[in-house]
Amino acid sequence: MRESWEYYSEIASRYDYMYEEPYWNLYHRIVERLLEDHVKTIGRTLDIGTGTGRWALYLAEKAHEVVGVDLSQEMLSVASRKAGLADLKIDFVHSNAERLPFEKECFDYVLAMGDLLSYAKNTSEVLAECQRVLKRGGLLLATVDNAWAFLHDFLSRGEYSMAKRLVEKDKIPIGDSSVSSIVFATKPFFPEEIGHLLNMNGFDLIDISSVVAFYPYDEQALAAKIDSAVDWELKYCRNRETLARSEHLFLCGKKR
Repeated sequence: MRESWEYYSEIASRYDYMYEEPYWNLYHRIVERLLEDHVKTIGRTLDIGTGTGRWALYLAEKAHEVVGVDLSQEMLSVASRKAGLADLKIDFVHSNAERLPFEKECFDYVLAMGDLLSYAKNTSEVLAECQRVLKRGGLLLATVDNAWAFLHDFLSRGEYSMAKRLVEKDKIPIGDSSVSSIVFATKPFFPEEIGHLLNMNGFDLIDISSVVAFYPYDEQALAAKIDSAVDWELKYCRNRETLARSEHLFLCGKKR
């Protein structure tokens, strides 16, 4: 099995185009609103697993001082070009999230979007580094793969061995064979795991939310009334029932 950054390096030139359909527009709009719930003041922000820079650019446009980190040089190249075209000053760094090249307590916010905590070889090491570079009271904002969604898919398709693997071995193989032959591992999290995981690494969980709980959507209808869809998703995104429905979970942890 390969590493996630190798997969993303291979698809870097077309990555942004793969996420333009209404579903992903809805996903990104929900995450933007969730970020707004917590990012109340302008600060110094680290975006680990920045990829092509979506969230780095988003916060730089709001006057944050942003540093973006990724292991894929190809993804960073795309991000750098996008920042240049937008006339935004962002420092993009080629680095491993388990060994960040920054001094302790130098960021107000750390983002780990795109399910980086699920894809990391060692999630606890990444969280330890996030905790180290965050200022006291600083916020970690992240998304992860939702284990309930994976379990539902496996059981509904009769893939009982994969369901057992998910529950017993944690990590499962993923990839998109239509764009790459590379397969890498993800660690989906059950919502009830997240608070304990953060607590063990020096954070208090202050928010957990579903991201796109009411799928599948009719894509044409969604595109026509996406503002309403965002409002309805946000209305119920923190309900226990929706936490078991969405493919992804958003979390916010505060450094103790």
